Amino acid sequence: MGEILRLLPLILGALLLVSCQAAESDSDVLHVGLAQMPITMDPRFATDAASVRVQDFVHRGLLKLDDQFQVQGDLADSWENPEPLLWRFHLKPDVLFSDGSKVTAADVVATLNAVLDPELTSPLKASFAAIASVVAEADLTVIIRLQKADASLLTRLNLGILPASMASAPHQARTTLGCGAYKLGEWSESGIRLQRINGQDGAAIIHFSGVKDPVTRILKLTRGELDFVQNDLPPHLLPYIKEQKELTIQTRPSTTFSYIGLNVQDEMLKDIRVRRALALALDRAKLKQALFADLPELAETVLTSSHWASAELPALVYDQQLAEQLLDEAGFKRDADGVRFTINYRTSTDPTRLRLATAIAAMWERVGVNVSIESLEWGGFYARIKRGDFQVFSLAWVGITDPDIYRWILHSEMWPPKGANRGRYANPEMDQWLDAAAAADSQSERKHLYAKVQQKMADDMVYIPLWYDPVVAVSGPRITGFKPMPDGNLRGLMQVQLHK
Repeated sequence: MGEILRLLPLILGALLLVSCQAAESDSDVLHVGLAQMPITMDPRFATDAASVRVQDFVHRGLLKLDDQFQVQGDLADSWENPEPLLWRFHLKPDVLFSDGSKVTAADVVATLNAVLDPELTSPLKASFAAIASVVAEADLTVIIRLQKADASLLTRLNLGILPASMASAPHQARTTLGCGAYKLGEWSESGIRLQRINGQDGAAIIHFSGVKDPVTRILKLTRGELDFVQNDLPPHLLPYIKEQKELTIQTRPSTTFSYIGLNVQDEMLKDIRVRRALALALDRAKLKQALFADLPELAETVLTSSHWASAELPALVYDQQLAEQLLDEAGFKRDADGVRFTINYRTSTDPTRLRLATAIAAMWERVGVNVSIESLEWGGFYARIKRGDFQVFSLAWVGITDPDIYRWILHSEMWPPKGANRGRYANPEMDQWLDAAAAADSQSERKHLYAKVQQKMADDMVYIPLWYDPVVAVSGPRITGFKPMPDGNLRGLMQVQLHK
């Protein structure tokens, strides 16, 4: 016992030293809380918002989009279009992957060819369907030949480039190698840990952790366990956040389009009168005021009004009486209990999404539509939506930059698993407009065609538009310099100042 007592000061000193070292090392870690964790770090398979946003730190593409959604070079130093169906890209010299190997044309070729390989079954394959071939003309020169014109090709070439050896492998969700500012250090139950590449500015380590409950995320911010969260914050928390002097809150309009998806092949929903009735039965203004502090901006189409291809459409107005009339005309009369039919509404277990689903269900029940809400964990929910297994669901398109999104969600060739036309909408005239817009030579011609597309989409009520979500970013006292972006990307975290 006496020996232990004599050693106790040394033991405590050692423990204190370990604690100080841990605290010191943690001072270089930027802690970011996410409502949903990424599904994959493989750029060939990223379609969910969380995966795309975290991959921005690890991967780089040939091109990137600036704040105004104009194309800029990333890995590509310059490019030219000497023939209508040929593009030549010259890579920047001396760009390295995180293992120190040089990025060459062979890596770009392998990555794009992998996405085009039908055996890999990349969900991005349809986006590059216009490509006939990709070859390396020289060590730093890539040639892309098209089999048909594709006016949106350049905006898609922000696809993260993998080393050739990795690009030919099957889907690798939790292991990757990129040429971005950070490399993947660890992916465990505690989260995703990214390590800054030597010689770069910014936080040495960024740790992304999944915290589904928004209240918990804010409490972790106030306790200093997190440094930053963005979005997925219910409006009723905003007054509390504003009262916390150590927290900084920033908001701005976004390009994130919230909507209700409809299975137009469903026995009931294939009738346009039923789809329109469901839309008319929603008081969107009341929903956004009651649930989201009136922050969202009501939407009529996917693209915001400031986008060059956005069309001005008549506002979708709330009209319960007309909704009832349309349902009667469609043959769905109320029964003795006042119910016309029951519909399944799929959503995630996120509390905000559940509240939205509950409020929408209450409005539909006023017109005699009984709603069965089915909430699933994000992975299971998203998997079902991607394969078109639903009657009704609510989601959001995040970070929309190019009008070709309409082809992705409306063209009959884009039914799952090829694309994101998950409601299985099919209209030959729509397909013709979308194909013409994709091959159009001028922006004015594309704008004219996309105006027709958006009007037809609204007329056929393929989706029920809700609103454009606001960007809400909350920072703890350790970081300064973050600027929220309309598409909700987190790239600004690479340049923030981290105060120890």
